[in-house]
Amino acid sequence: MKLEEACQVMIGVLTKREHDELGENSYVLFSPNEEETNNSILKTDKDMSNKLAQKGDLLFRLLYPNRIIYVDEKIEGKLVPSQFCIIRPYEEKMDPIVLKWYLENNEEMLNMKVTGSIIKSMSLANLKNVSIPQISISKQKQMRELITLWEEEKETLNQILEEKEKLYNFYLQKMI
Repeated sequence: MKLEEACQVMIGVLTKREHDELGENSYVLFSPNEEETNNSILKTDKDMSNKLAQKGDLLFRLLYPNRIIYVDEKIEGKLVPSQFCIIRPYEEKMDPIVLKWYLENNEEMLNMKVTGSIIKSMSLANLKNVSIPQISISKQKQMRELITLWEEEKETLNQILEEKEKLYNFYLQKMI
């Protein structure tokens, strides 16, 4: 099935076009850089509530290299800018964690939809037409559990590596 059959797929807001200093509505803009304070505000007279990130959405960066971000509590409620596409899975058809895993693990398929030689990007139409497997919701629940377990294990392993590196550096410094 095509992505647009399992999800609502829409482009973010072109902030330069919508910005109005006298606007009555204010929105905090999403920024993919966690280091930024992320205090960018868009003021506008338009209602942009359908372009606010919702928990469970996927934000797909349209410029190459493509990046997929799962919307959690930190991102929820922020206005999505136009360099990202909002993928909002229909609950009865697709689990967002499973979809994120599938898209990240099928880069070659996505790369075939990328256009441009200098600035590579994917169009909204090409993204909507990406083929995804039709998997029963019960099987997706099992897949989600396995994906979540693996992510937790990777996080634990990374913490162990960081602690080991500190330990070895401590002993090496002592030897100097």
